[in-house]
Amino acid sequence: MTTQRSSFGVGFSESSNSLKAGNYAVSEALRQAELSSEEVQLCFLFCTSRHDPDDFFQGVKRELGSQTKFFGGYANGTCTNDQVGYDGYQTVVGVWGKTDITFDLLIQEGIAFQEYETGKALGQQIQQKKYKQPAQMLLLFDAVNRLEGKFRMNYGTPFIKGMNETIGTWPKVVGARLLGDMKFKPTRQWLGDRMTQNAAMALIMSGNIQMDYQIMHGCHPASAYHKVTAINGANILELDHKPALDVVGEILGEDLRDNYQELKFFVTLGKNIGDKWENYNPGNYINRMCVGVDTESRGLYMAEMDLEEGMEVQLMRRSFEMEYVSVRTKKLIEKVKASDRRIIFGMYINCSGRAAAYSNNTDEDIRHVQEAINGEFPLLGIYEAGELAMIGGELQVLDWTGLFCLFSEAKN
Repeated sequence: MTTQRSSFGVGFSESSNSLKAGNYAVSEALRQAELSSEEVQLCFLFCTSRHDPDDFFQGVKRELGSQTKFFGGYANGTCTNDQVGYDGYQTVVGVWGKTDITFDLLIQEGIAFQEYETGKALGQQIQQKKYKQPAQMLLLFDAVNRLEGKFRMNYGTPFIKGMNETIGTWPKVVGARLLGDMKFKPTRQWLGDRMTQNAAMALIMSGNIQMDYQIMHGCHPASAYHKVTAINGANILELDHKPALDVVGEILGEDLRDNYQELKFFVTLGKNIGDKWENYNPGNYINRMCVGVDTESRGLYMAEMDLEEGMEVQLMRRSFEMEYVSVRTKKLIEKVKASDRRIIFGMYINCSGRAAAYSNNTDEDIRHVQEAINGEFPLLGIYEAGELAMIGGELQVLDWTGLFCLFSEAKN
């Protein structure tokens, strides 16, 4: 029996007119995929928060048939094979058609202050599907909680804990925590044929489809181990029985010690889940980024709340080894090809903090991913606020990483 050959295309726009941006991006995607509007079964769509979300969605929808399912949301930036940008009016659209893959879309709304409960309910929805063959899952959830006016992160660790209690066997999974800008304005999401927010969403693919991925790590230890001795939720109050801000300040020096705006999004603490005495292995580290400073208690607000009293952490130095990104990208491409599979498209899920403008770098890692692909297949990428991938056999929320994913089908 001959399997159907999938068609996939990607379009990009930086137009400030949201309706036109959506319209242009989807038109480019259709042209690249050589699909008619009625042939599109699934549409990925992402834009920054500068866009009017209703207009952008309408601009995309008007070019597609009524049978198309939509999946996406806000992103701080987007990329394709030859385009990349962030913190502006960037949009990206991916269209997928002529395939016998089954696409299931699941959603659980109300994640703000209810991360654990939301994860538990979404996991139960997935478990009830009782997939009989290996499934592949993209998992997206809203990063921004502004229900009380001020910003608070929607935390991934309790969300995943809830999912773990009900999902049973995990599909192969990657994902992201969505945001539309670095000011953490309210986020929008699209699923099915409607727009929502404050939700967790899953796209589950089954049939002739396989997802492979590679984690691009970007941190190295920059200190000895320090013990967490007091916390309050995601606020690290003390390290080694001293105010956390003071300990970090001593390590970083006077220039950064009292520069709270610089410390935010710069300080990263690493948790080593491997043997602490072995040589450094980036695959054993779960890194947590500081997203705020508590000047009253001299604590550090972290992007997650899984650092607990008694844990040992290290201050991590952020670094980019562009050759490392290129080599790992090429190795994954070669691995998939060697398994006699046809690559349909690639997806790059990148931490917003890795962008050159935010990392004091002169180069973008995505450029090296683009060069490694060399136009062989379409690439769709987003910048967001936390990557989801398996480490140590468990789904983790990661900081300061990139996820390079390949979606492929059997040739025969």
